[in-house]
Amino acid sequence: MPHTLRPLIASTALLCAAFAASATDVPQQDVKGLTDPPGLKRYAGSVLVYRDDVAYDEVKWPTAKALQRDDKWQVPQALARSGQRSVAQYLTPEGRTALEVLRNYQQELKGAGYETVYECAGEACGDARDIGIYGMSSLVMPKTWESKVGNNSPAACGAGNIVSDFRYAVLDNKATGAALAVMAWKPGILSAYCDEKEFQKRTSVFVAHVSPKAREQKMETISASEMGKSLDANGRVAIYGILFDTNKADIKPESRPSLEQIGALLKAQPALKLHVVGHTDNVGPLAANLDLSRRRADAVAAALGRDYGIARDRLTANGVASLAPVASNRDEAGRAKNRRVELVLQ
Repeated sequence: MPHTLRPLIASTALLCAAFAASATDVPQQDVKGLTDPPGLKRYAGSVLVYRDDVAYDEVKWPTAKALQRDDKWQVPQALARSGQRSVAQYLTPEGRTALEVLRNYQQELKGAGYETVYECAGEACGDARDIGIYGMSSLVMPKTWESKVGNNSPAACGAGNIVSDFRYAVLDNKATGAALAVMAWKPGILSAYCDEKEFQKRTSVFVAHVSPKAREQKMETISASEMGKSLDANGRVAIYGILFDTNKADIKPESRPSLEQIGALLKAQPALKLHVVGHTDNVGPLAANLDLSRRRADAVAAALGRDYGIARDRLTANGVASLAPVASNRDEAGRAKNRRVELVLQ
C-alpha cells in the first residue's frame, strides 16, 4: 500500500468513527422538558420528541390533494381554524405501521366528539415524500419546525427524505370548534448524524391541534389625528383594529372604534379620498387571498358609507393579498403584522 494513502485511510476511519460516536440515538424517554399537550393522549409506548405551542394562530390544513404551483404548495380545499395551537411529534415503538397508529387516534378522538373529515395515504395526499418545509407536510407543520429541530435532534431524525407508509387525516369537532390533524410515516433518508437504521424501525407521528380561543386585542386604536399625520408623512397608514374571522370578510363588532376614527378623519377633511387596501398573510392559495383581501376592503368601504355617511366615490377598495408584507410570514408574529387594512392617499 502506498505510504501516501495510509494517512487518508486513517483519517477516513477516524471520521466515520466520529460520526458513529456522535450519531443521535432513538430516545428511550421523552425529550427533557417536554410533556403532552393538555387533553391529548399519545399512542402507547411512544416518546415525545418535539412540541410547539402558540396562544393564537391560524391554520389551513389540506382536505384535498396538495398540488405544487409556482414553487408553492397549495390545496383546492382546506379546513381553516384559528385559536390556541399545539403541535407534538412522537416516535412509536418498533414494528408499528402508520395506519395502525392513525386508526388508534381516530378511534380515541371519535369518543371525544371528533369526526374524520379527510384522510389520504401516500401519493394521494400530494408529494408526501419529504417531511419539513417542502411538500404536503409543509402545509401542516409550523413554518418554524425545521429551524427549531435542526439536523440531528430526535425530531429531525424522525423525519427524513423519501419517507414511506405516509398517512394523514383531519378531524373536526363541530360541537366545540376544535380541530386536529395527524400525520404518520416511516422515516426515510436521514442526516449522517442520525442512527438511521434504528429510526427507520419506528413510525413518526405529528399531531397538530387547534382549540377556539379569542385573540387578545393588543393593538391600540389609532386616532383620526394620528391617521392624518401618517397619511401626510407617508401617504398611507396601517390599521390593525379592523378584525375579521378566518377566511371571512365580515367585520367583527370590536372593529367599531377604528371605523369611528376613520369616519372622523374623512368628515374632518371633506376633500380627502382614499384607497382602502386589504392585506393577508401568505397562508393559502394566492388567488383565494387576493379575493379575500379585496372583499375585506370592500366591506370596510361599505361600512364607512353605510354607518358613517362617507360618500363611496371617496373610497376605492382594492386587495393585494400577501404581495406587500411588512414582516416575515415564517411565524405567527409576522403573519399577524401582515394581516391588516391600509388607507392610502389617492
